[in-house]
Amino acid sequence: MSLNDVPRALAMLASSVPAGAKTPLHTHDRAQFIYAASGSLKVSSDLGRWIIPPQRAVWMPAHCPHQPTAISAVELRTLYIREDICPDPAPKVPRMLRVSAFLRELVLRLMAMPVEYDQDGQDGQIVKTFLGEIDWTPLHPVSLPPLHDRRLRVMEAALTKRPGNMRTLEDWATRLDCSPRTLARLFLKETGLSFHTWRDQIRTFAALPMMAENRPLSEIADELGYETAWAFTAMFKRVTGQLPSKYFSSH
Repeated sequence: MSLNDVPRALAMLASSVPAGAKTPLHTHDRAQFIYAASGSLKVSSDLGRWIIPPQRAVWMPAHCPHQPTAISAVELRTLYIREDICPDPAPKVPRMLRVSAFLRELVLRLMAMPVEYDQDGQDGQIVKTFLGEIDWTPLHPVSLPPLHDRRLRVMEAALTKRPGNMRTLEDWATRLDCSPRTLARLFLKETGLSFHTWRDQIRTFAALPMMAENRPLSEIADELGYETAWAFTAMFKRVTGQLPSKYFSSH
């Protein structure tokens, strides 16, 4: 039975996803509440890319193309919600959501319910409670804008693989056989950012799954090319407005 054929307004899927696993770009006829009970997941769409740690979920509207990638081993819990029961505040574009301790417990309880749960009994009440408990307040997580120019995408691929790469804009221009001014103009056109600001965002994006795993700041700083944890902290606060120690709890 496919998810679309489930004879209930809410369908549940629990899956264990190995590190590095990537699902092809796809859509669903139902909206999705995508939650990683453990591990970190990256979700990409035409509007950007988000890192989902266990304290967050992503709302993915129906028919919105997206591609999940497991950064680490992930215990994925996905709820597929038929349009007719989607709450009125649910946005028509992807959004990262805060997951309270109570909402997490509701998600786990839903996963234990049968596919054809009793809509008029306690299970039906749990579904209603879950939908009413979702906090739709917009969060503003670190997100990377999609890039279209071939040269920028080469840079992005290299820095995503090795975010501590210290090449300057001039170094990249030499490698890509163009002028630094051309690259700077392309960055401004496609992202609204300077090269240095964009590179800081790449590094911040790379830091999030390591932070979610509670790795020491000194270790994260070293992997991202910073000589000290203080230098990394200063960059992270400049990008996010938060200290690394406060980001997941207060952002």
